[in-house]
Amino acid sequence: MKMTWADIETEANNLAGRWKDVKLRGVWGVPNGGVPVALIVSRLLNIPMLESPTYGGLIVDDLVDTGKTLSSFSGLNDSVDALYRKPYSPTDIAPDATEVSEWVVFPWEKDEGDPRDLVVRLLQYVGEDPTREGLLDTPKRVLKAFKEMTEGYGKDPEVILSTVFSEDYDQMVCLHNIEFVSMCEHHLQPFRGVAAVGYIPNGQVVGLSKLARLVDAYARRLQVQERMTEQIASAIQTYLNPLGVAVYIEAHHSCMGNRGVRKHDGRMVTQKLIGAMKDDPNARSEFMNLVQR
Repeated sequence: MKMTWADIETEANNLAGRWKDVKLRGVWGVPNGGVPVALIVSRLLNIPMLESPTYGGLIVDDLVDTGKTLSSFSGLNDSVDALYRKPYSPTDIAPDATEVSEWVVFPWEKDEGDPRDLVVRLLQYVGEDPTREGLLDTPKRVLKAFKEMTEGYGKDPEVILSTVFSEDYDQMVCLHNIEFVSMCEHHLQPFRGVAAVGYIPNGQVVGLSKLARLVDAYARRLQVQERMTEQIASAIQTYLNPLGVAVYIEAHHSCMGNRGVRKHDGRMVTQKLIGAMKDDPNARSEFMNLVQR
């Protein structure tokens, strides 16, 4: 999302409006993005620009992300604010700032707002020369790959499971050997494996391809395997209302195989059982027999 100066002026007006009735000694902008914000707010509130963060002054920034920057001034001053905030930002820091979920590029950033710059900095961090021939297009490729591997955020499980068919079939339906690749949220390393999904219909069934799509919808996100297993099972239970659900996942994690303990052959197994799949020993046994064939 590329912001224009008109956008900034609008949000700065909103920010200034939140502080117009507060007696302030001045305004100070967090380097670098907060400086243009402070200049505009200074004009709107007719208060001076401060040379440093000072008690009794307003401290502003362009965007609250993790909140670490603005929270570092909390001991000095409670008067902090920003133009925008992310949905996951701490609610006690600039709570009235406009919420944005996309990548934001501000007018003063120019090329510095390009996310490819982050990859360039990472290459420099490990001691590489990002200008050499083999790495010239690496930032673009990395972003494209990263976007593809996290495309599950744009997939709605309710939509995936929305087309159902009325059937009196009351035996277990199981789709196994569903290959997937996900991304460990702790180290941004891939983990890959197979999933098995089973359910006992309660008057309606869904196309088998939808079960595979559901696995991908949750796999192609920043994940931990335990949560992914839970999410797949919960979605089926919520949108199909079956008599029982079972999800079994077995995966190899690069974060353990390529670094740390470096156990290349280690595989993690998780499962989630709901309803009859959990309460009926015969149903559990049948599912596991189908999965392990």
